[in-house]
Amino acid sequence: MAVLLALATGCGGGTKSAAAIEKCVREHVPAGTIDRVFTNTEEGVTSVNYFHGDAETDLSVFPSASDAEAAEKAEARLGDAHDRRLKNVLYSGGGVIEQAIVDCVG
Repeated sequence: MAVLLALATGCGGGTKSAAAIEKCVREHVPAGTIDRVFTNTEEGVTSVNYFHGDAETDLSVFPSASDAEAAEKAEARLGDAHDRRLKNVLYSGGGVIEQAIVDCVG
């Protein structure tokens, strides 16, 4: 599942840009952990999907925590509530990549 990642523009309210989080994640995981990254931007929203073998870790960065909370609630209404939220970020997938996301956003 592709998860949306909106490019947050600044550090207000604890938000970080998609680029800053992606850079931080790459610095926090062991070499060889990420096989490939798929990034797509559409209408100001950037999706980043990390792949390692058959595993996929996704994150979504929204301009504000309230935007991320609204997306989280929308997923729950659709019965697709597997993402977790930290500040303005939704993420899922587990493993060391997910832990790096938590460390980088936290």
